[in-house]
Amino acid sequence: PVILKQLIQFGQPPLSTSILLDSARYTKSELPVRLAHRVKALQKLPFIVGTNPYIKKIYQLYFDSFELICNFPEITDEKTDDKFAEMLAQIVASHSENIPTLAKGFQECKRYMSAQDIKDFLDDMISARIGIRLIAEQHIALHNANHPNVIGIIDTRTSPAKLIQSCANWVRELCEGHYGSSPDIIIDGQTDTRFAYVPVHLEYIISEVLKNSYRATVEYSSKIDRNRHPPIVATISKGENNVGIRIRDQGGGVAPDHLPSIFDYSFTTVPHDEDSNTAEVDNILSNVSRRAMQAGLGGPIAGLGYGLPLARIYSTFFGGSLNLVSLHTYGCDLFLKLNDISKSLDDLI
Repeated sequence: PVILKQLIQFGQPPLSTSILLDSARYTKSELPVRLAHRVKALQKLPFIVGTNPYIKKIYQLYFDSFELICNFPEITDEKTDDKFAEMLAQIVASHSENIPTLAKGFQECKRYMSAQDIKDFLDDMISARIGIRLIAEQHIALHNANHPNVIGIIDTRTSPAKLIQSCANWVRELCEGHYGSSPDIIIDGQTDTRFAYVPVHLEYIISEVLKNSYRATVEYSSKIDRNRHPPIVATISKGENNVGIRIRDQGGGVAPDHLPSIFDYSFTTVPHDEDSNTAEVDNILSNVSRRAMQAGLGGPIAGLGYGLPLARIYSTFFGGSLNLVSLHTYGCDLFLKLNDISKSLDDLI
C-alpha cells in the first residue's frame, strides 16, 4: 500500500530539485511492483480468455510498461528526471484506452468466466489502475506546478459547483447533438464549497452521472409527451470531513427488474443497434452521436455498461460512496459522498 501523505509531501511548495528527484525515485521503485501485479493477474486468467486479442493487448501494455520503467537508468539529476517524466507521460497516454479495450475483451469472453469472477477481476484491475495512474500522473504534474492550490494532480480548493457546471455544459452539447434538446441544470445548496480532491476523478464521476440523467430525462419526455424537460438539480453539502452531492432527475427512474443490476459490468439500458429496428439506426450520423452521448471520458465505453460501475469505483477510491435511489415512473436521486483528502492524509491508496 502507498500512503497518500507521501504523494502530498513530494508536492509541497517550494519544489526543489531534490524533492523532484525523491519523487522520481519513489515513482520508479513503486510502479514496477504494481505493474507486475497486473501482469500476474492477467496471466492467471483462463488460457482462452488470455488469448483474446483485446485482453492480450492489455497484457502486453502492462508488460512493456514494466520493462520500460525497470530498465530506465538510475535517476541522479534533473536531466534524467525530465526524461523519466516524459517517458511516464507516454506510458500513461498508451494506457488511456485500457478500460474500453478490457470491456470489449470480456464482452467476447463472458461465456468462459462467471459474472462474479469477471466482476472481481475488473474491480481489482480498475482500482489498481487508478492507483498506478495516480502515482504516475502525480509525478508528471509536479513538473508543471504553477498554482499555489494545486499539489500535483490534487487541487486543495476543488469547487464542486464549478466542476458540475463544466461537466453539464459538455454533456448538454452531446445531448443536444443527439436529441436536439436538453434539460437545464440547477446547482444549489452550499455552492461555495471547496475541498481537497483529484478533480479529474470527480469530473469522470459527474460526467457519467449527468449523461445518464440527461439521456433519461429527454427520452422520458418523449415517451410521456412532456412538452418541456424538467431541470436536473445538483445539490451540494459540506460536512466536516466530506462533501455530499445529490443529483436529481425526472427521467422516469429505473425499472424495478433492472435496479439490482445497475452497478454490474456490461449492464446497460442503452439499446444495441442490432436489437433495434428503427430507421434512425441506419443513419450513420445518428450512430456516431449515440456513441458520443454514451462515451466515457478516455474512450467510448458506452453501451458497454461500464459507466456507473466505474463511477462507483472512482467514488470509493478515497473512502467515499455512490448510491442511487429510484422512483420508477418519476426519476432518480443519486447520492455521492466524497472525503476531503486533506483531512485524511494517512488513508491508504
